[in-house]
Amino acid sequence: MLRCAAALLAAALMGSYQSAFANEAKEQGTDFGVAAGEGDAQKERSSIWSKLSVSGYLKNETAFRVREPRSITKIRNILYVNAQYPFTSNVKFNYAGWAYYDLAYDLFDYRTIAARPQRDSQQPLVFVENLEHEKDSPVAATRELYFDVFLKNLDIRLGKQYVVWGVLEGVRIVDEVNPVDFRELILPDLLDYRISQWTLKMDHYRGDTTYQFLLIPDLQFHKSAPRGSEWELLQEIRDNFGTVLTKKPQSFKLQNSNVGLKATTNIFNTEVSLSYLYTWDFFPTVFRTIRMDQQEDPVLYPTYNRIAMYGGTAVKQIGPFILKGEAVYVTGKYFGLKNTVDRNNDGYLDNNGELKRDHIRWGMGLDFNIKGLDLSPGVTQWIILNHDPELIQARNDSSFNLFGRKEFPQHSATAQFLWIYLINMKESYLKPKVTFQVTDKFQVGAGMDLFWGKKGFFGDPGSGISPIVAATQQRPQFLGYFHNNDRIFMDFKYSF
Repeated sequence: MLRCAAALLAAALMGSYQSAFANEAKEQGTDFGVAAGEGDAQKERSSIWSKLSVSGYLKNETAFRVREPRSITKIRNILYVNAQYPFTSNVKFNYAGWAYYDLAYDLFDYRTIAARPQRDSQQPLVFVENLEHEKDSPVAATRELYFDVFLKNLDIRLGKQYVVWGVLEGVRIVDEVNPVDFRELILPDLLDYRISQWTLKMDHYRGDTTYQFLLIPDLQFHKSAPRGSEWELLQEIRDNFGTVLTKKPQSFKLQNSNVGLKATTNIFNTEVSLSYLYTWDFFPTVFRTIRMDQQEDPVLYPTYNRIAMYGGTAVKQIGPFILKGEAVYVTGKYFGLKNTVDRNNDGYLDNNGELKRDHIRWGMGLDFNIKGLDLSPGVTQWIILNHDPELIQARNDSSFNLFGRKEFPQHSATAQFLWIYLINMKESYLKPKVTFQVTDKFQVGAGMDLFWGKKGFFGDPGSGISPIVAATQQRPQFLGYFHNNDRIFMDFKYSF
């Protein structure tokens, strides 16, 4: 990625240099023996490179954990580059990539950053010492790389890209096209934790209706935080030799590809969409063979499975309010059973520990403004159909979220906050932040990441059950698991 970015920047600089050099020579009446034909060629090359647009930013993100062990946990320096080039009025190229390096790992002890002794206080010390030191640094990656082709009633985008289907901010209901990178849980900006995929996207316009088709042969799945890091929760399951047990389907095979269809139109001044997505569950299903008398070691075989999603969205303005809604019907997903279920009395956990159940997800949100304060409350819910009382997950699972934003032009500042409350698990997350626009290109931000809730798992794993099995079959506290990771942060961003 760095080579590509450097080549694009060098090309742009070279084109500018050639143009400036030629103009200076012309003003001084000096041609340096350049023939007329060569001069025309130079002008043509200069004109070609002048169409290249390069932008991006340099950013520093620094975080300090306010609970013991108190420590600076992040000093991440980021270079982001975006280059766009229009070959013609109908064909355009886009590239975006970033590279970052975290100085915190060079300046502070890794175990302090990850808070391992405290997080694993009930584990033997040798367990903590032997955990791998995986770091989220250094990283260099291509975020986007695609071509746009614009025809009369058809737009085609081919390459590595993101596709956003949802209408609710920060909520994934219909919007399950791209998987997520959980390197910092859900703390980064939404686009920063999406994982892009090689995709063919076609939009056909017919009257007021847009028809979209997706073909995604590039199979990516949710990415866990580095093992042993402060944001580690559930990891890929490995055997005693460290080999990952999860078998992933092969990418770029037609039969394994994800396929999506979406139609968007306007009905009674309401923007409405219907969608269908045939994809893979981005989390593996952990099938397991467990003998009830525990005379045999459990056998785990995590597997990725196909799911189908039938969704719809709606956006309606009612006076000063904007009402938004999403809903999706999902088939093919598996839900975990408790480790004590043996209804057929064969001495083993029933159904290899998983039951396939259809479920519904829905969400509603409202956008409005009160005295310059933008507010966006919303509620979401999962409903498992034909629910079995022995499933780990409850039949209904609800959450509430509230986003607020207010600008202070006299101070060139913007204040905002995000609050998420998971009702069933009684845990929440709050992120207040203030950003100052120092100049047109330079801004400074400061805020906090605050967590509430219990650390642990729903239900009793059962006496004598393997810790690995307990962790994979019990439902973890999500936000509450990180209640000791409260932090303050600052970021400095220069755009170019």
